Amino acid sequence: MTGHEPDPRPLSENESEAVGRLVQRAALTVRAPMTLRERLADAGAPAPRRRRLRLLPVAGAASALAAGIVAVVLAVGGAAAPSLASASALALARPTGDAPAVAASDPRLTTARLDDIRFPNYAYTWPGWHAVGQRRQSIGDRTAVTVTYRGPHSQVGYTIVDGPPLDVPGHLRRMTVDGVRLAVDDGGADGNAVVTWWRDGHTCIVAGSRDDIAMMVRFATWT
Repeated sequence: MTGHEPDPRPLSENESEAVGRLVQRAALTVRAPMTLRERLADAGAPAPRRRRLRLLPVAGAASALAAGIVAVVLAVGGAAAPSLASASALALARPTGDAPAVAASDPRLTTARLDDIRFPNYAYTWPGWHAVGQRRQSIGDRTAVTVTYRGPHSQVGYTIVDGPPLDVPGHLRRMTVDGVRLAVDDGGADGNAVVTWWRDGHTCIVAGSRDDIAMMVRFATWT
């Protein structure tokens, strides 16, 4: 901006009261904590007559109010959902617990679970692949459970994340195998690959070496 800007005129009593009402309604709409609403309402109240305060013009006050509302929404909003990449990293992480046992009620399953989803016992179909460990942890605002399986030459991790399905990047390759819709990342410079699908509203991820990509697709579609 160039030139000399004139001093902003003081708000009239009616204008000041109008801004105060806008602030109060906005504070209630964003459902901020009560103490924060009170502070916002106080900030928009007319100045006591015995003090000579310089207030912003109406346009400037409206802009400041809008910025304040955005800040409040960001401050009180919920935690962001984790990314698929961060969830996939859990599938590749070292297990922290012992291997789950084979379920007594069904030898195709293990005792590991998240909500109503049970982890498979891949050794039932592929004797060379056994569950060797598990881990449970929070990721963002979600809970994730991982079971690690070891095969003849490598291992893969199977992670289930609770809550609504995670967003899947558009660049991943899509395929449908045995009626299951998969998103496949064939691997980057680290040589790992990731297969993702949705099951009962949860995000399921199998990750491991790119050399095991065909096996991971079988794991994802095995029932």
